[in-house]
Amino acid sequence: MKRSLIAMLAASTLFTHNAMAFDFGSVMQAVAPIADAGLSTNPLVGSLTKNLGVTPTQAIGGSAALLNEAKKDMKPADFQTLTTKMPQVGTLLAAAPAATGTLPAQFSALGMNPEMIGKFVPFVLDYIKSGTTPAMANLVQAALAP
Repeated sequence: MKRSLIAMLAASTLFTHNAMAFDFGSVMQAVAPIADAGLSTNPLVGSLTKNLGVTPTQAIGGSAALLNEAKKDMKPADFQTLTTKMPQVGTLLAAAPAATGTLPAQFSALGMNPEMIGKFVPFVLDYIKSGTTPAMANLVQAALAP
C-alpha cells in the first residue's frame, strides 16, 4: 500500500514538472511523510538525523542503500540471519524507495553528497552491533568494506 501511494505521488510529480527539470530529490521530499511513518522511533534513523543533520527520509534511504549493498556481498543465509535477529533491518529496507544505480547515485538521488556514504557507515555498523552478535556485525562490516 505504501509503495503504491509513493508510486502515485512520484508519478503525479513527474507530470507536474517539466521532464527536463525533473528532480528525484523533490519527489523524495514529497513522499517523505509516507516513508517516515512508523520509523520515527528507529534508533538508527534518530541517530543519523541528530548527528549528521539529514532528514528522516535521507536517513532511511541512505541506510537502506547501505544495507542493500551489504546484502549483495553477504551469503543469503547470513543476511537472512541478520533480518531475523534484527527485524528492524527489514522494516528499513521495506520503507525505503527501490534502490537503483550505484551507491553514490542513490545518495545523490536522496539529495546527499556521495561523501555522506562514509559518514553513514559507522552509524549503520553501530546499529547492527547493538542488535546482533559481534560475528554478524563483522560480516556486515566486511561486506561494506571498499
